[in-house]
Amino acid sequence: MGPAKILSVGLGDLVSCRNAALRTAGFEVVSALCLEDVARACACHHFDVAIVGYAFSVPEKAQFVRCLQGVFQLPVILIIGRSQYLASIRADSYVSIDSPFTDLLRAISQVAGDQEPRRLWADQQQTA
Repeated sequence: MGPAKILSVGLGDLVSCRNAALRTAGFEVVSALCLEDVARACACHHFDVAIVGYAFSVPEKAQFVRCLQGVFQLPVILIIGRSQYLASIRADSYVSIDSPFTDLLRAISQVAGDQEPRRLWADQQQTA
């Protein structure tokens, strides 16, 4: 089985950093900034997992998660704030923005069916 294909939903520099780290770790990554981008990407690609970034508001995060899980049947990893508890958003996995990058890699492996990256980044890398 090849590397997991990830739909990375996020804004700005944080998502660019996360996507670069994921690519370096051996994953295929496609970016989306809005629901329209998500729909377009899912129409053209098969994804193993989606990651919804920290920079969105809680209602936006909820909308992305509902769409990705309900419409496109994707498992979703939600990046959350330091002390943020989002019981109303039922993602498949949650990773804190302060967690080491290896926590995100572990979550991807778990929700994408144990597809491993080629190599791991150092623990000091932030989740972004």
